[in-house]
Amino acid sequence: MTEKSDKKKYLGIISSFVNLKNGNLQIHKNLIDIISKSFESVYLINDQHLRLLPDLAKRVYFEEYENEDVEIPFKPNNFYLFNPKNSREFKSFCENKELVLINNIGKHFFDLKTLYLLKKNKVKLIQIMNLGVMKSDYERPLIRYFKNYLIFHFNQTIFKKITVFLSNIKILPKIEIRFLSDKTVLESIFKNKVKKFLYLNKFLYPKEIIEVNSRTYDIFSKEKFELSEDYIVHLDAGLNIRHEKQLRGELSNDLVIKHYEKLNKFLKKLSFEFGKKVIITIHPAYDLIEHKKYFSDYEVVKFKTRELISKAFLVTHFDSSAVTDAIFLKKRLMSFESNYMSTNERIHSRYSSTKVGYLHQNIESDYNFDKKNILKELDSNIKNYNDYISKFHIINPGENGAEKIVRIIKDRFFKK
Repeated sequence: MTEKSDKKKYLGIISSFVNLKNGNLQIHKNLIDIISKSFESVYLINDQHLRLLPDLAKRVYFEEYENEDVEIPFKPNNFYLFNPKNSREFKSFCENKELVLINNIGKHFFDLKTLYLLKKNKVKLIQIMNLGVMKSDYERPLIRYFKNYLIFHFNQTIFKKITVFLSNIKILPKIEIRFLSDKTVLESIFKNKVKKFLYLNKFLYPKEIIEVNSRTYDIFSKEKFELSEDYIVHLDAGLNIRHEKQLRGELSNDLVIKHYEKLNKFLKKLSFEFGKKVIITIHPAYDLIEHKKYFSDYEVVKFKTRELISKAFLVTHFDSSAVTDAIFLKKRLMSFESNYMSTNERIHSRYSSTKVGYLHQNIESDYNFDKKNILKELDSNIKNYNDYISKFHIINPGENGAEKIVRIIKDRFFKK
């Protein structure tokens, strides 16, 4: 007979404080609000010092160490920060608790030690992937950035497979449940005899996959946004963001300035041709003051992307997960690339438009577009969105995905 534990159960999130500082809670705000109301206390646990070779990881990821005083946007009052400086502190923290953690770390080389500590301290992991975003294309090796690529490939690709293997021999933990808003994953598993065998016998990284409606579906079903066609909304992507620098180093300031000169020129033409004001929105992680330097003629905002997409005549982007809201709302869409972007950035910029079926433009070579033809194509492309919406947003019509996630977590892990 199994002994009943007298340890108190807690829900938490394991992540780098850098990711939380850069807006991770805001991205999942709908879910975070429901979690906050459903649990007395929730811990946010920083993994930066728990990693294998943490100082090297910090350099590779282009990040700084964060502490308990870090400002975490949209953090509820009952979410508490814990920043273990070593494995001993983490073990001490776990001693009187049963932890169920939402996993916000990867399966990379530097994560091996963190995952081992989670297994050793009997922490249960769940994963939430409900953004309604399709998996992006794989990065291509570039000769001039070959060293960066090798490090990236070694860390991100090889060690994902090693992590799964180590989880199967019980050295590392598995994900107990992966909540997923992507119908194609389970469909592909059950169509493939090998994958089906591995999944049913719990050899894949998640022991169980549960499909849920997307965050976008939840929000637009619950909140009534005023829909209009007032603006051209550009979702900007910085050229020197961390994951791009990991692959190709940092672009010079001269190249960045030239890129934005061409972008501003293209946006100005769109604004003139369609008679719409342009507003720039940026990711929560981006520096607002820095971005305003590149867009002196336009308003630049963050934390208002969804509201502005709701009021968009046209949404443009380079590479942004927020485009999934525009697809759901069936807004006109246009993806961009520039001649100053690396090959990988161009692949990312056209990935969503290719898969969903909307217009992709080079901001230099496609500058002399015809207004009537381009508007006709933008409108015609909207019918292509239905397949994406049915696969990545609406899994079970009428059901709130975030509420389902919290209900299952409580039933599985917190029932007395």
